[in-house]
Amino acid sequence: MIADPAVIADPAVIGASARLTIDEIVRLGFTHVIAIPDSESRLLCEAAAAHERLSYLTPCREGEGIAIAAGLWVGGAKPLLVIQNTGLMEAGDALRGCGIGPRVPLQMLIGWRGYAGASQGKQPVDSAYPYTEPILDAWQIPYEHLMSNDDIGVIASMDERAARTSKPAAVITGWKFRP
Repeated sequence: MIADPAVIADPAVIGASARLTIDEIVRLGFTHVIAIPDSESRLLCEAAAAHERLSYLTPCREGEGIAIAAGLWVGGAKPLLVIQNTGLMEAGDALRGCGIGPRVPLQMLIGWRGYAGASQGKQPVDSAYPYTEPILDAWQIPYEHLMSNDDIGVIASMDERAARTSKPAAVITGWKFRP
């Protein structure tokens, strides 16, 4: 996916608001945010950790986060996993074994490392960038893009799709979260 040049030209609209994203996560009834913070998700993770209605967990690795999320779902909770695309790649076997195979509707907010530079033509392109969507396609995990506040509704779409299919679903974020 290539970003809309009009959006890139206006830094005020690049990236979604962490506060508005957390409001949507809470509105949809998520109970836990399981995250491995990075520079792009830092503000979202801080907002999740501070929110009184969310339990915030930080596993050691993404695969561990997927297993924790699956366990919480089995126990009746509604977790959201926040990881970067490189962590998604690391966690492939956990996703296969705890989500895709047993049909656990894991929901993931995936930071798209490399998107910002690639969409602006910067070289070299981060090697994680071009593999993100093909990996999700190969695992048959549906996804949408969260690039600005106008896209926050894709979180509800992911939630509906995961509940309807009882399979993992994802939202990819291409920019740093804003306050």
